[in-house]
Amino acid sequence: MKRPKAPRVARSLDALLSASDGAGSLLAAAEQLGRLERDVHALLPAPLAVSVRVAPPRDGALVFLVANNALAARLRQQTPSLIDGLAARGWLIRTIRIRVSITAPEPPKPPKEARLSRQGLVSLRDLRDTLEPSPLRDALARLVARHSYGGTRKP
Repeated sequence: MKRPKAPRVARSLDALLSASDGAGSLLAAAEQLGRLERDVHALLPAPLAVSVRVAPPRDGALVFLVANNALAARLRQQTPSLIDGLAARGWLIRTIRIRVSITAPEPPKPPKEARLSRQGLVSLRDLRDTLEPSPLRDALARLVARHSYGGTRKP
């Protein structure tokens, strides 16, 4: 005879991640890394702070990930004061390593290609024809020509 199964009780994500098993230690490590990153960014000049990512420290060595060598050189100049500042905030960091982390560039966005409805095109032509010669009329003439059938299109 089978035993009846205990009803499942819904638990919050916080309760699951705070449990004593592996997920709980993951949450604690993520929170600690977040606090460390906030402290690092507070100690760095604002233009430099937005370009620095912090990797988890190992054996007292903190690793910064930056996008290029120029940022790495600038950050190397800041390391002694960073170590002192982090020590004052309670972090035991002995060394700082800086790695250039080249990421793949984002693919270019396709150019926007606006299309005018037939009625919109007729309305713009009528407006163009009622205007006196002016830069506005010239701009409308170019717009109508570009969107007319067989008109010139930008490549």
